[in-house]
Formats: sequence, structure tokens, C-alpha cells
Amino acid sequence: MSVEQTRTKWGYAKFGTGRVPALAIAVPGGLALGAAGGLLAILAGAAGSHPVPGFWVFAVCLAMPAAVLMYLVVVDRDTLDGALERPDDSVESGWYDKAAAGSFTDLVLVLGIAATVLAFIPRDFPVDLKLALPAVLVLCFASFGIRYVVLRRRG
Repeated sequence: MSVEQTRTKWGYAKFGTGRVPALAIAVPGGLALGAAGGLLAILAGAAGSHPVPGFWVFAVCLAMPAAVLMYLVVVDRDTLDGALERPDDSVESGWYDKAAAGSFTDLVLVLGIAATVLAFIPRDFPVDLKLALPAVLVLCFASFGIRYVVLRRRG
């Protein structure tokens, strides 16, 4: 980043060699995505029997999250005031990486054991995937969370 560029609270979006305030892109883009979501709700029949109020409800509810998403996509981190130069070099990032790698190993181990056990169970034994898959997801969350907390406490 050159010396003459200033950092601002909300940052800029980079387009070629020029810069535009990131909010000048994010807010109209979010409103457009919200309107597209409202139109999609009408076309899908989710807007109910009164399509115009349904459109507005969907558009208003989707506009802010869409604007935030647009902002996160277009903002240049180098133009944000107080942004770290290399956020991936932090201690917390190391904890996250180690916890993610360990929880993936746990997941592979548990799924391997479960596949082996299910291979030897008689075919008439029902396995409800609507319960099994969320259980695997909860196991992943728990494994990652526990590993992260332990690594954080160790320092």
C-alpha cells in the first residue's frame, strides 16, 4: 500500500487502478439482491396469496444480509483502518488450524468405525439418516470446540 492511500473506517473496493467506497457498491447491490430474493419468493410461491406484501417482506428481510455479504466480497482489507497486515499469522489462527485438523481426524476415525460396524449389522436394521447425519455434525462441532478451547488454554 502506498503512502498517499489513506485507510478509512469502511474501506474501499478496488477496480483496476481506481478505488470506490465499498459501501457505494454494497448497499445498492444488497438492495438489488433483496429485490431478486423477493421476486424469487413470488415465483416460487413462498410469498403467499398476496404477492406484493410477500415481495416486500422477503426483499426487506434479505436486503441487509445481502448488503453485508456484498461488502465482505468487495472491500479491500488494505484500505480498512485497524486491519491487521497478515491476519493468518496470529496465534488464534494457529489454534484454529490445529483444532480443525484434529477434528477432521476424529471425524474420519468415527465414520470409519461406524461404517465397519454397519457393515456387520443385519440388513433389516434401520439407520435413519435424518438422525445420523445431524449426530455426525454435532460430533464435529463438539470435537472442534473442545480442541480449540484446550489449545487456547494451553496457550
